[in-house]
Amino acid sequence: MLPYMSRTFLQKLLYGGGVFFDLTKWLILVVVALIIVNKFWFTIFIVDGESMEPNFHDRELVLLNKNYLRGSALPARGDAVVVQYPGDPEHKRYVKRVIALPGESIEVGYDLVAVNGKRLTESYIPYGTNMEPEGNWQLRSDQYFLMGDNRENSNDSRYFGPVERRFFIGRAAAIIYPRFLAIEKPLYNPASAFLVNNPQ
Repeated sequence: MLPYMSRTFLQKLLYGGGVFFDLTKWLILVVVALIIVNKFWFTIFIVDGESMEPNFHDRELVLLNKNYLRGSALPARGDAVVVQYPGDPEHKRYVKRVIALPGESIEVGYDLVAVNGKRLTESYIPYGTNMEPEGNWQLRSDQYFLMGDNRENSNDSRYFGPVERRFFIGRAAAIIYPRFLAIEKPLYNPASAFLVNNPQ
């Protein structure tokens, strides 16, 4: 049997033992809530490398929305997404931009990206950027073509091929450190696109 004073202290600790108990209880609740949020809704990603410059920089902290693909929602052109690298999905994560969607054809030339035979205007890329290596791809019904904004220094679908939706982790919602910037999806103006084989 525990001495009376020990029993009293233990009862206070377990059943309402003052400030220490209250702080511990709230700490546990906060940790559990963070785990649930991280699992189902939001998580933090650290940018590694220069493949998305000038829009994302090395070592920046990015808030990822993991909930945006729930249900029937699909990635959209222009989304900045984090994906598992298909060649090593357990260890490598990349942030890239969705360029082409399932069923589309894509052509990459020296100074252009064309989707379904029409040049894609990309306001987030400096004019005259070298897009090489060149190539042509026809996407299957579950494939997306991803590219880094820093086209001259990005390991992306031009090298490892189209990426299936099952490898997507989340969409970049905001850069939260060392600067704060909400990530807005770029607009692609159909009127500014032109037929690659018949430029106007």
